[in-house]
Amino acid sequence: MFGKHVRRLRRQGIVPANIYGHGASRAIQAPARAVEHLLAHGGRTGVVSIGFDGRSETALMKGVQRDPRSGKLLHVEFQAVSMEESVTSVVPVRFVGESIAVTKMDGVMTHPRTELHIAARAADLPDVIEVDMSAIRDLHGAIHVGDLPESPTYRIVDPPEEVLAIVLPPKVEVEELEVAPEEAAAPEAAEAPAAASEPASAEEST
Repeated sequence: MFGKHVRRLRRQGIVPANIYGHGASRAIQAPARAVEHLLAHGGRTGVVSIGFDGRSETALMKGVQRDPRSGKLLHVEFQAVSMEESVTSVVPVRFVGESIAVTKMDGVMTHPRTELHIAARAADLPDVIEVDMSAIRDLHGAIHVGDLPESPTYRIVDPPEEVLAIVLPPKVEVEELEVAPEEAAAPEAAEAPAAASEPASAEEST
């Protein structure tokens, strides 16, 4: 019965969800359209307000499950928090500025990391962390987590040696050398006399 009930809710545009923390886990229902709106506007990493049972509660969106084929929302998990509570959340990185290693030296910019784990009061969690690409001025130049300025309101949990951005040298295209047909046949022609001489040497031995 529960499975049929959940499928019926999803057909009606309702996503089953759970909110845990500050007591026992509670099962709630969320409109799929509202959840998608939250995901599109930073709700995946920021504090959101959830209304249920006639009251409102602040929470962090901690998990989103989607159908691997259709991409439709299947389940959402929230963690209840107070605005003064210390929490750890994933915050996206926004890369800004231009590196002369790319614009002047034809380097290729890559971003091994696009998110950071941030510890802060719930009220102080940033929506995004900007990383200035103009700091990279040479090929093989990189920006590490440890290069980011310290903040008085939050702390980056990731190891300082983690690479956020690096400029690699431009790719060099190597042209394949075409072998002329007569050159390709030359080794076979050279082997032919050796093969023909074997019977002759056998007759001489007799």
